[in-house]
Amino acid sequence: MNTIEVALPLPLDPLSYLPPQGEAPRLGARVVVPFRRGLRVGLVVGVGTTRTPHALKTAIGYLDEEPFLPEPGVARLHRAAAFLFVPAGQVVADFLPFIEAPFTHRVRLVKGAPRPPGWPDEGQGWLPAKELPAELLEELRAGGVLEEAVAEAVPEVQILRPRRRPDTGLSPQARAALETLWALGEAESQADLARRAGVGAAAVRTLIKKGYAEVVRAPRELSPPPLPIRPLSPLYPPFIPDRVHGGRFTERMAVLKGLMEAGPHLVLFPEGALLNRAAVYFPEAVRFSGSFPAALRRRLWRVRKKSVLGSFQALFFPEDFERVVVVEEESDAHKLPAGSRAFLPELARALFPDLLYLGAAPTARALFFAKNPLRLKPRRVRGRVLDKTRHKGFFAGETQALMRQALDKGRQVLVMAARKGYAARLVCGQCGFEPSCPNCALPLRYHKDGKGGRLVCHQCGHTEPAPPRCPACGSELLLARGPGLDWIADDLAARFPGVPVGRLFSGGAHDLKPLAAGEPGILVATTRVLRQNPLVNLALVVFPWVEGFLPESDFRAAEGLFSLLWQLADLDERKNPYFLLQAYNPRHPAIEGFLAGTLEDFPRSELALRQALGYPPVVRMVKVEVSHRQEGVAAEAAHRLAERMQARARPEEILGPAPAPVPRVRGRYVWHLLLKSADEARLAELVAALGPAAPARLRLDPDPIGFGGLLE
Repeated sequence: MNTIEVALPLPLDPLSYLPPQGEAPRLGARVVVPFRRGLRVGLVVGVGTTRTPHALKTAIGYLDEEPFLPEPGVARLHRAAAFLFVPAGQVVADFLPFIEAPFTHRVRLVKGAPRPPGWPDEGQGWLPAKELPAELLEELRAGGVLEEAVAEAVPEVQILRPRRRPDTGLSPQARAALETLWALGEAESQADLARRAGVGAAAVRTLIKKGYAEVVRAPRELSPPPLPIRPLSPLYPPFIPDRVHGGRFTERMAVLKGLMEAGPHLVLFPEGALLNRAAVYFPEAVRFSGSFPAALRRRLWRVRKKSVLGSFQALFFPEDFERVVVVEEESDAHKLPAGSRAFLPELARALFPDLLYLGAAPTARALFFAKNPLRLKPRRVRGRVLDKTRHKGFFAGETQALMRQALDKGRQVLVMAARKGYAARLVCGQCGFEPSCPNCALPLRYHKDGKGGRLVCHQCGHTEPAPPRCPACGSELLLARGPGLDWIADDLAARFPGVPVGRLFSGGAHDLKPLAAGEPGILVATTRVLRQNPLVNLALVVFPWVEGFLPESDFRAAEGLFSLLWQLADLDERKNPYFLLQAYNPRHPAIEGFLAGTLEDFPRSELALRQALGYPPVVRMVKVEVSHRQEGVAAEAAHRLAERMQARARPEEILGPAPAPVPRVRGRYVWHLLLKSADEARLAELVAALGPAAPARLRLDPDPIGFGGLLE
């Protein structure tokens, strides 16, 4: 007997079910199945056979006549699961969570079956399943005497429609509301009609009460939020490139527009702001974002023969695309923080070998994999670097002079902060005591808000009031160290009195209106400015401390800084800001490469270093995280894993074990072991050979982009 293998959006391998009664297997269709004590929607990802059908549950019914995910997409789903070392259900949960649509569920007894206790007396035909006890349905289902039918529910909304024409029985306000409703045909709500008619809500309620209008349910029309349309003439490259870098943002979009004329393209963006920035030039394309309502994503999923601009959830879009494009491949936003922890550029390369990289500046990955580059002329870089060892305070005299010059000319200044909050830590000037997180091996960040301020751990969220004096020696000499965004903003407000100083960071924005209106002023921002840029008259970009953007624990940090600088240069295509970079190491290769205006010199040196060290992209890497609440248990488990792997792995295939850069996070001690190989099959063998780490917890991070924190 045939079976169907169903992947639920859960971290589980596919589960075996019998097909719905009277139905054949439908590969790629959504199906409603019994799971535990309820029903779930899953995806049919395989077909098999069984000799013991009595041991399997029967699926309830399909939601699709045609495959929701066609056969090539199902094959890619299995490929992704193997590539990420996770069950197929985890891939569904990460990339296709919107398969779970609301559905109607009806039941009836098989013809001739006796009516069981608890079944309604009048229940000879179809009944809503929700009116019957779940235990009864499960019992009848197991006995084979229950017929069931499911269908995807159509999204509906309540709207207001007119029923009768105005007459003498209405007040002037009610008459005005009714005449407005007849003119409109329908209104979204009572409040909407009252606003449009310029009357009070009571007048609208009167129309409903007296039968002049009625509230009805109607299909909900879903569409992406509207965006302006901007014309853009396509550029036609003389050959088909596999990477496009340099130029202005609109030039890269024009090249993409030219390539799209060959057929539909799938364009993957790291986050929604960049997607929307591009979408204004492609009104004919489908926008597909994980931020859209699930019902809208399901509707867009049915669109065919169009290019798709999307986030990571568009990866399995059911279309035979001409090319798949990854935009700004170095962006950390391409990395899923939990679940499969997929890094989209790596996964896309595994699923679509004919990949196109497109961005402001190339990365070592793009140089390694792409052999037919299209190099657009880069923007002219204006700027210089200042040796911070020769200057005291936040800003050198030259930096302050240039900021004053820009402001006096009515222009705007962007000051980049590496961290939010006021300071990285508090330190006692008398005994050196530093308040630290009780859960993490980290100093508490100082936020200067409220009475006396507060101390916050940015890893686990622990918060406590800032002490008025040192808890260790009682001294009142508590000094802030490691300037954060708020400290820099306060300092600038004191240096430039009367000048608007805005603040922009993940989770907050303050005093942006004057800047958005074009007034001269200063914006102190984290990298959030790449997603939300309020500046319209930018003249100067200042880095008070470049090294703040170069965390030592991330081998990709220099590449990230190089890309950040080029993206800031392209922040506003109408402006070409001057860069002033204050650094303790002014000869850093990323700084020199950017200021020289060369796009490829630094990435090529970075690639050469990675090749010498055997690091990605030359090999693929998997981070193995071992953690436990007891330090000794975590260390012992990590060393036990390492000994097991050293008997199977070549020396160049394993690094560690070693404590994580932050050795304790959220009350757990963390150790790392790195596996790496250029051969994907070999890497899979190494991962399979890991075995258990009990009683410690073991987590995998394929293609890691950082080594701090704790994997969820």
